[in-house]
Parts: sequence; structure tokens; C-alpha cells
Amino acid sequence: MRRRLACATEARRAAEETLMHGWSSRKTLAALALAATLSAAGPAAALDIDLTQTLAATPKTAEAIAKLCDHACLGNQRKSWLESAIVHADVAGSSVTALLKLRSKHVAHGVTIYEETAKVRVDADLSLAGCGVTNVRATSNNDLYRALLRAFAPRIRDAVRRHGRFC
Repeated sequence: MRRRLACATEARRAAEETLMHGWSSRKTLAALALAATLSAAGPAAALDIDLTQTLAATPKTAEAIAKLCDHACLGNQRKSWLESAIVHADVAGSSVTALLKLRSKHVAHGVTIYEETAKVRVDADLSLAGCGVTNVRATSNNDLYRALLRAFAPRIRDAVRRHGRFC
């Protein structure tokens, strides 16, 4: 247990340093996936590395999440944020789970007309052999977002295939 905690702490510190020194989030993800997989290959069964704060502090990530809200959220007080991002690693492989929150809210004359916060969960496998993200799955607690995720699934898969390499 102590070894897993030390490895997780070291991997997170390495991620923060690489982002601060100008490495792209792709290289950081590759380094974390490799560190997590190597540390999980020992006697420990699994390892989770929380990247929420590190990714939320990255300007590219913040811009991408804000852009998503520009297209999907409604109202004059709409907002989106990264709730969590965790890399899971064990001897079978690595994956990443991200939870985004998208708030649609409209306020007029001090009265809230509507407000809803939807959750979008994205799970993906990380392939060290192919240096890429594979098998992306996205779900939502919102009916409209679920329908949009199903409708745009082929485009999402193509985008991941084109841009999902992190090594």
C-alpha cells in the first residue's frame, strides 16, 4: 500500500512538472500511463492516479471544456468544468475516466428561469503499445446529451483515431 501511494504521488508530481515545463498534455498522459502501468505490475493489484487538478489547471483543457459548453449549454449563466479525471492502471492495462459537468442556467431580473447540470462521463482505454486512446465510451445522465453522444459516435471515434495518440 505504501508503495502504491508513493508511486501515485510521484506520478502526479511528474505530471505537474511536465505541464509546467511546457510538455503537452499528451506527453504527460503517456508518462503517467507508463508510470502507472509499471507500478501496477508489482504486487499491488491496481493503482488510481487523480489528475483532476492537474488537467483543470492546463489552459488547453479549460479551453476545450469551455468550447464544449459554448456548443451544448444554454442560458446567460452557463458553465462547464472538469469534475474528475482519473487514470486507472493494473496488470491488465490502463484506462482513463473523466467526468464533466455542464450547467445550463438562465437568470432574468434576479429570478432563475431554468437550471440544470448534466454529467457527461467519458471512459477510454490507454494503449501503451499503440501510444493511443482506444475504445472511447461516453454516457450522460441527460437524455439530450445521450442522444447526441450516440448520433456523433462515429465522428468522435474518427477524432480519437486522428488525435488520440499521446506518445
